[in-house]
Amino acid sequence: MKKFSWFWVTMCSIIIVIVFVSWQQFGKLSPSADMLTEQEAQKLVQDRYQGEVTLLKLADQRYQIEFLKQNKLYTIKLDARSGKILSFNESTKSTAPTPDSPSIIELPEEELKQIVLNAVKGSLVSFEKVDANQQPSYKAIVKDADNQSTIIVDAVSGAILSISTEINQPPKRLTEKEAVIIATSQVQGEVDEIWLDSQGDQTFYFVKIETSDDRDATVQIHAITGDVIVSWDDHKSNKNDDDD
Repeated sequence: MKKFSWFWVTMCSIIIVIVFVSWQQFGKLSPSADMLTEQEAQKLVQDRYQGEVTLLKLADQRYQIEFLKQNKLYTIKLDARSGKILSFNESTKSTAPTPDSPSIIELPEEELKQIVLNAVKGSLVSFEKVDANQQPSYKAIVKDADNQSTIIVDAVSGAILSISTEINQPPKRLTEKEAVIIATSQVQGEVDEIWLDSQGDQTFYFVKIETSDDRDATVQIHAITGDVIVSWDDHKSNKNDDDD
């Protein structure tokens, strides 16, 4: 009976030693139950700073984290047990443009002008940058002898977005009747004579009017603009002489 008791005491002691040694060898290799997991560390940082974790690794019970926010990269050190932020620094690494801020390369203006002139024949009289449906674009005006065209061209692709054309109307000349109405509104009297004459590249109506007090006036009217010049004769009408 005594031998049997000592046997069990010895076996229990051996088991205790084995368990202790195993814990010493293997227990320390596993993370403590109260240490943050990678998922917990990532969620903590993203919830706190509202960005994207791009890299996360554990070393010496600290998480080394790279964090992207508003196209800027930050380096964060996080205590794996307490969740305390040990450091938060902006990284010097360059970051590629995000989908929300793509890099836009516009074509040179001279190339865009040539695209416009290939689409519409004439002379380019105006070329200015505009915003067409939130796209960087240029508005060009091209004139020839008969038409005026307005073209919108995409500044990035060079695609023609729209073309509108107006026919150039020649200036309208006043009629003889319209000239008489203008003349008699300036000088009250009887129209005695009307004729059309050119001076250089300008054309005028000349309307001769005899007034009720026997004075003569000549009303010069620009045939396009309707501008008026009135001149008076120095002598009275010969009507009195005729009566005599």
